[in-house]
Amino acid sequence: MKLFTYLLLFIAPWLGAQETATRVSGKDRYAADIAKFVEQDKVTPPPQNALLIAGSSSARYWVSGPQDFKPYPVINRGFGGSKTTEVLSTMDRIALPYHPRVVIYFAGTNDLAGGSKAEDVLENIRQYIERLRKENPKAGFVIMAGLKSPKRQAHWSEFDKFNELLQKFCAAGKNLYYVDHNKVMNKPNGEAIAAYYREEGDGALHANAAGYAEIVKLVRPVVDKAWKASDPATK
Repeated sequence: MKLFTYLLLFIAPWLGAQETATRVSGKDRYAADIAKFVEQDKVTPPPQNALLIAGSSSARYWVSGPQDFKPYPVINRGFGGSKTTEVLSTMDRIALPYHPRVVIYFAGTNDLAGGSKAEDVLENIRQYIERLRKENPKAGFVIMAGLKSPKRQAHWSEFDKFNELLQKFCAAGKNLYYVDHNKVMNKPNGEAIAAYYREEGDGALHANAAGYAEIVKLVRPVVDKAWKASDPATK
């Protein structure tokens, strides 16, 4: 009996920690981030019909966005290591209220690295677009490819499949644009250009300031095109 009691005393804190970890890593793991955005919007309401940068940490790290896309008003709502499921489930709070004119969508790699299939990730993106266009039918979408970073090398085959599906999806849609930034972040042989990544070596995952500067060269002309196509006066 004493042995059982000692074991219980030892295991209970561990179980509590595991329960907390499970809760935090579940669907509400970014609740604090979203609540902060919502509170921020109450204090300083963001502009309507702006350029929205949505997605995971690759969106969040795009801090130069307001400068990169002048004179368009820019809202950045990237959060953590979010997946497309989380970008979708939070859009009623940090996307739909803004009625964005153009969205730069930067998510999907966390899903793929977690074992999700390319088709399922694309479906989440399709649903995001469909929901936003219910009230904003002319909204444009600039959708970023899955970056084949060194840290995600084990999943590159699924990234290739995802990028191929995404490119076809955008080509078949209206005011949908696929941007493959692999061509500026990586060499033709697939090797990462170290100077463009925040992290070093095999852990390289995100673009740094120099990397975003290169990405902007690809994205800015596409955003201009999407912005023009989203003009309410255009039939």
